[in-house]
Amino acid sequence: MNKRIFYKLVFFFAIVALVFSSAVPFTVVQAEEPATLTVQEAITKGGPATVAGYVVGYAAGTKSYDFEAPFFGETNLLIADSADERDLSKVMPVQLPTSYRSQFGLVSNPAALGKKIEVTGNIEAYFTVPGIKAVTAIHFSDGGNDPGEQPVPAPNGPKIYEIQGESHTSPFQGQTVEGVQGIVTHVTDSNNFYIQDTEGDNNPNTSDGLLVYKKAHGVRKGDQVSVNGAVKEWVLDGYTEKLETDLTMTEINSTSVTVLNSTQPLPVPVVMGKDRAVPTQVIDNDSFGKFDPQEDGIDFYESLEGMVVALENPIVTAPQDYGEVPVIINQEEGKAFTKFGTPLLTETNPNPERFHLFINRNFVAKAGDRFNGTVKGVVGYSFSNYKILTDVPSLPELIEGEKPEENVEFTRDPEKVTIASYNVENFSTATPDEKVTRIADSFINHLHSPDIIGLIEMQDNNGETNDGTTDASASYQKLIDKIKELGGPTYAFTDIAPENNQDGGAPGGNIRVGYLYNPERVSLKEAPKGTTAEAVAYENNALTLNPGRIEPANPLFQDTRKPLAAQFVFNGKDVVVITNHLNSKGGDAPLFGRVQPPVLESEQKRIELSKVVNNFVKDITEKNPDAYVVVLGDQNDFEFSQTLQTLKGDVLTNLIETLPINERFSYVYQGNAQTLDHMLVSKTLSDKAQFDIVNINSPYMDVHGRASDHDPLIGQFDLTRKPKDLDLTIMHTNDTHAHLEQIPRRFTAINQIRSETANSLLLDAGDVFSGTLYFNKYLGQADLEFMNKIGYDAMTFGNHEFDKTSQVLADFVGKAQFPIISANINFSKDSELKNLEENKIDDPGANGKIYPAAIEEIDGANVGIIGLTTEETTFLANPSENIVFENAVEKARITVAELKEKGINKIIVLSHLGYYADQKLADEVEGIDIIVGGHTHTKLMQPDVFNSDGEPTLVVQAGEYGNYLGRLDATFDETGKLTKWNGRLIDLTLKNEAGEFIYAEDEWAKSRLAELSAPIEEMKKQVVGSTAVALDGERTNVRSKETNLGNLVADAMLAKAKESVNATIAMQNGGGIRASMNDGDITLDEVLTVMPFGNTLVTVDLTGEEIIQALEHSVSAVETGAGQFMQVSGVRFKYDPSYPAGDRVYAVEVNAENGDAPIEPAKVYTVATNAFIADGGDGYTMFKKAKDEGRITELFVVDYEVLNNYLSKNSPVSPQVEGRITTGSKADEGTDPQGPKKDCPAKPDK
Repeated sequence: MNKRIFYKLVFFFAIVALVFSSAVPFTVVQAEEPATLTVQEAITKGGPATVAGYVVGYAAGTKSYDFEAPFFGETNLLIADSADERDLSKVMPVQLPTSYRSQFGLVSNPAALGKKIEVTGNIEAYFTVPGIKAVTAIHFSDGGNDPGEQPVPAPNGPKIYEIQGESHTSPFQGQTVEGVQGIVTHVTDSNNFYIQDTEGDNNPNTSDGLLVYKKAHGVRKGDQVSVNGAVKEWVLDGYTEKLETDLTMTEINSTSVTVLNSTQPLPVPVVMGKDRAVPTQVIDNDSFGKFDPQEDGIDFYESLEGMVVALENPIVTAPQDYGEVPVIINQEEGKAFTKFGTPLLTETNPNPERFHLFINRNFVAKAGDRFNGTVKGVVGYSFSNYKILTDVPSLPELIEGEKPEENVEFTRDPEKVTIASYNVENFSTATPDEKVTRIADSFINHLHSPDIIGLIEMQDNNGETNDGTTDASASYQKLIDKIKELGGPTYAFTDIAPENNQDGGAPGGNIRVGYLYNPERVSLKEAPKGTTAEAVAYENNALTLNPGRIEPANPLFQDTRKPLAAQFVFNGKDVVVITNHLNSKGGDAPLFGRVQPPVLESEQKRIELSKVVNNFVKDITEKNPDAYVVVLGDQNDFEFSQTLQTLKGDVLTNLIETLPINERFSYVYQGNAQTLDHMLVSKTLSDKAQFDIVNINSPYMDVHGRASDHDPLIGQFDLTRKPKDLDLTIMHTNDTHAHLEQIPRRFTAINQIRSETANSLLLDAGDVFSGTLYFNKYLGQADLEFMNKIGYDAMTFGNHEFDKTSQVLADFVGKAQFPIISANINFSKDSELKNLEENKIDDPGANGKIYPAAIEEIDGANVGIIGLTTEETTFLANPSENIVFENAVEKARITVAELKEKGINKIIVLSHLGYYADQKLADEVEGIDIIVGGHTHTKLMQPDVFNSDGEPTLVVQAGEYGNYLGRLDATFDETGKLTKWNGRLIDLTLKNEAGEFIYAEDEWAKSRLAELSAPIEEMKKQVVGSTAVALDGERTNVRSKETNLGNLVADAMLAKAKESVNATIAMQNGGGIRASMNDGDITLDEVLTVMPFGNTLVTVDLTGEEIIQALEHSVSAVETGAGQFMQVSGVRFKYDPSYPAGDRVYAVEVNAENGDAPIEPAKVYTVATNAFIADGGDGYTMFKKAKDEGRITELFVVDYEVLNNYLSKNSPVSPQVEGRITTGSKADEGTDPQGPKKDCPAKPDK
């Protein structure tokens, strides 16, 4: 794994207040000087040291030393314990950095020969003998003077804390300063050192330390210095992109450094956790908007920049890497830590309390070790992180923590298949034998020889030799042979070689994913092996290629490993395994970087790649709901990331999430435990899995036995199928008609039921639209917001969903966070809705789409949901002519059969057909288990049961207007048969004896409803008129007889129409009058409640004969209370309900100047009505015919405005029932002496 890869996350942090000490004491202690070694002592030592000796010559080459002038080079010099020493075994070469050559090189300074010097550096091999390299300081120590003259120090200048300021940038930036004094606390190299003010300002927000850059500075730790130079913000060591990613260090780019005194006391270290509280929650939560060291970790470390700090008995949280050892000073209560003491990276906490000790690459430490004492160092910054620059010789003893034996926690069951995921870190034939042995041994002794192993980071046969080789057979074989040699099974392998240098990773390595499998336990299912460019698919319950690459030509996979799918057979059962290695986190901003919050440039690609894999799995499970699928590998992202949520979707379960949080890690980066490796399984395996991460690598260094930078994952799976009953609770609503008053109580009831039950569905049977001011104001979006929030699983269309335009409905559907189910409506020719229609059964249905049916996976079982809408919608509402309503019963049969073919034996129908039609559906269509009904506003307190002695079908319906929440608890056996059930309606308006509602209002829903109600409440307050009598708009009355409110509405329509045309008659369908009004003032609220549909006024020219046809249609279904019953003005008529429909009306008279006159069939009359009726609504075909022939005048006045206008001119009104519509006997009145010719139609049987 490339060590330069960043693993970072954008965090949304909780604000946690930390208590900081008000002042930090700045007492001083004597500087700790390491003992100075003689040359002979140094020759026997190693590591950092200061060595004193006499300059005796120059090393011209290995064991080729010059002891006399002239000298011919200045890259080194020789020292010994005597000025005249010539014994080569007693002489030590010293490598001179460029910055020291002009002062100490023997060509420039031959007088230095014979002088005694002290050299600080690292003792290591130089010219094949012990020498000193990485020199940080050289001084003459025998009374001689350093070359050059010391400048005269400037008077005292600004204090260090003034230069630092309370900010990430210095207020002195770009200015030249003189006389800045401090004690040298750390010498980084010959050009850089740190100083600290001896007293400080007792302000925890300002640092008292500072970095100084001066070539060949020659200072030593403990020197008191005076510095002149320019203040700069400088980016130190870092990666290529450091100028864009890293924070700066405040430094003085020095022109002169004067040593005032040497061996001076150092400022006492600031003790972390005692003198200063360390932030443990937040790195940055204000994008550097506020300098807040008490809360923001990034500001905290800045406030200590360049200062000496102390960590008491710190705990190591990760193995040493690149010289860095991450530590913490204690374990914060409430946080999760691994058994090694490493904090877990979480979605909300990056653990800013991690300190990074910069020691050296030879230092050995692992997670769980601890220092037995105080670690001191200076706070610096490099490579995108703050570092503690330690004084290596003074480090306390490191006490090693235990190295626990790691094995799979579950017991191996030979009747179950085991599958592992292992990133083997660039494995090839070039991998050292020691590492090969460790990996092979881990397969056998830690993972117990898994049946299938998904391998990540396998390289080709010659590793990173870039010669066009892509085959990896020898690399696999090397591992296979070692496993066999150590006593493991003889594995087989399979992979597909990538195109040369096209899948990312090291050039020439041709990194890929692949498989080892034990042929004694599993086999590859028969199918052609895929090629590099071929894309695998899933047909007839099998992969078309085995193994096969997923979408290798997709541009998303450029320079990225292609997912590899393979189908294995174990004990006769198939399992599809998909191994991923998604793109790395390279390019992401660091946690402690200059961009806050960090920008994750690499994440979007991983999200898109995850969609590809998720869609592939979804395709498998759609075609074979019983399929077993395992997705594993290095996903390069965390379990809470959008990448993993996308990969998981609705079809996979991430087994990482089944582990306790302190066990969720397979990788440790910068002291944070995290998991980049994942194993996800299809829902069919989620309750048949045992899972473990075996932490044999991530806490350790190579010296501890680490074989890779990732830990392996392993799962054990039971592929046998065990039938079981399904207990399912269905909550249902219907015909809510924008009545939102009870929605906060509905929320409470739904949440309560969900808390009581393991498996539930929340369904709606249609007619969310139309009926209150909420719909007039929000066009269904208010209802939808609540439905999305509480989590409806599906709904079907009611006829009123088609009251407005297709665009209004499309807006509703598109924003739904659940599928809309409709099997008998064809939208293919409707321009607004066709793109939302999916002509397939989906599993599950996607949000904001329309499906004939959808499949919901519930507790391992699949439940099919079908939607049906009344075909009468064509005239009950105002749908586009391009929308086709098909036969509901026939479509139900077809869709049930399609679900049965998919193995679905539990089927629910969402029906907006009406109660009697639902009974017919239950009788005529086999295979339906439950019908959740609507349309007729029927209140079924208990389910109706059909075919109770065979395969039962239940019919439920929950009244109207959201006053009830239906609950049906049902149990299905494994064959899909209902075996028991209990259904009831929950009255949300019910109160207890104390007058309190049984169901309290959900606070969020209550608050949101109040927000949505505010503008409506203002509308409601407006008084638009008054009435001296109560106005009758009761549903049963306006749909069966003349009422005074019906007369008022019709009169208002006629009066308004007469302002524009010579209208003589008005007709208003009773279904469009929705409420009564009390006597007294009339508000807009009441008007809108009476007339909620927003229909516009039109006039249509009809013949007398067409008017009679319309009146016949008006009373043709009076027995059922159909909304087509007309309230009229300007006309009177009688009807005989004992006659058959179409032959009931007689004695039709029209108002004329001289009184009422019989209607003339051939005469043309201008009739006012609403646009709904004029378009053929409620079955008025004669109006539609006239409209299509151009016999219509659009007046563009909405219906409630018509009534408002009439009230404003005529209040107080006092309409009466005047005998405009009466019943009578045609036979008795002599209009038809023969009497009725046939019986009235009977009520449909169940």
